[in-house]
Amino acid sequence: MNLQEGITMTKTINITTQTEFDELIAEIKEEYPKIFQFLSDFVDGKVTCEEVDDFFKMEQADRVDFINNYKARI
Repeated sequence: MNLQEGITMTKTINITTQTEFDELIAEIKEEYPKIFQFLSDFVDGKVTCEEVDDFFKMEQADRVDFINNYKARI
């Protein structure tokens, strides 16, 4: 994850309407499709809470590699 991705994720804290949320999700889907897929798979129950916890325990470079190589779960 780079600085821009961190800024984008920080934006979610200040969201106040459904429209703003929808716009943010559309932006993430377009600009960061691998992150969007990881999040989508988590919401759909295809990625567990433990896997997300393991992701956040990774070093920054390992997180970037993980996301760059992420494939959608079936």
